[in-house]
Amino acid sequence: MRDRILVIDDEPNLLKILSAMLSRKGYEVLSYAGFDLALGSLNSEDIDVVITDLSMPQKTGMDVLAYCRQYSPDLPVVMITAFGTVESAVGALKAGAFDFITKPFEQSDLFQVVEKAIESRRRRKREPALEMMSASGLGQVQVPLFGNQPDTVSLRQTVERISQSRSHVFILGEIGTGKRSVASEIHRYSDRARGPFVQLHCEAVPPAFQVSELIGIEKGASPIAFVSRPGKLELALGGTLLLDEVTALSVDAQNELFLALERESFSRIGGAKDYPLDLRIVATSSKSKSMDFFLNSAGFHFELFQKLSVEVLQLKPLRERPVDLETHLAPYYFDRAFRRRGIEAASPSAELLDWIKRQSWTGNLGELEKKIEQAVNLYDPMLHGQRVTLPSGW
Repeated sequence: MRDRILVIDDEPNLLKILSAMLSRKGYEVLSYAGFDLALGSLNSEDIDVVITDLSMPQKTGMDVLAYCRQYSPDLPVVMITAFGTVESAVGALKAGAFDFITKPFEQSDLFQVVEKAIESRRRRKREPALEMMSASGLGQVQVPLFGNQPDTVSLRQTVERISQSRSHVFILGEIGTGKRSVASEIHRYSDRARGPFVQLHCEAVPPAFQVSELIGIEKGASPIAFVSRPGKLELALGGTLLLDEVTALSVDAQNELFLALERESFSRIGGAKDYPLDLRIVATSSKSKSMDFFLNSAGFHFELFQKLSVEVLQLKPLRERPVDLETHLAPYYFDRAFRRRGIEAASPSAELLDWIKRQSWTGNLGELEKKIEQAVNLYDPMLHGQRVTLPSGW
């Protein structure tokens, strides 16, 4: 299935050019001349990336961004801006836009941003950020923290304690255990909650661009720096920066980040202005279950790890959370799947529950959600009564 991109621009010629470029690259493109026209597809289609002009005569790109942030917060929104409105695009980044491209642009610039956005979307699908109620002092918490196993309760209490501090945090856990969700929870209940929550998916950024992605770059500082761009550190000032899969950072990027933490300030490449490092960093990794990997690894900056790991959280995979799986997580996903279908909920059969308990769930929360939704989609009350049965072939 091809990645689907929704393009919004009030200039007919640019709309055609963008659609042609992206279609030739192999993407499925839905194009519209305004936000109101695109609204139906935003609500009904499975969109992977939105590309929108920032300045449009009626509803602007900021209206598109605000709508996506409210109703589909994991959907990357890329802004198109004219050269003279770059500062407005920076404001859009701070409001949650994924990235921006300036007119006129090269195909390679467009494709690079789109590929990064799609990789970001894929990672978010693998690690869903879902909310549900908890009896802890945190109120509404993310699914990874939900359950009554002693380890889960302890983790929830630790997250609550960490949220009240300003220390940097390192989260370890397999793909799908909810590292990004927990990072979001730490930010949401901290005194930085009114500030931005900025994410850098380190694996999605080519090593040659990681330093500028972190600290920003001034126009003319390199042959391809046609405009000044803020880095993720700058965009996250006053809030939280999530460095997802931090081990993917190059040696140069690790060194630059360490220097910023050591000096408690940074400057853009080619820039003279010094920015105080007023933010919290949450770093994640799925490369190892323990800190030993980082303490003994020659591939990761030892002193940088020491600075990032003031607090360390280790998220358990589903196979080590059988009680939470049976009593909290599986029931929640069943209920959610039925609500998505808009029909009255039915109970899973004993055979299906037994199958769920016996799986290793290597994909963790994302795999569990997918399988339960598949089972519910195959449920027919006329055939199965009030029981969701085990699909044949599973």
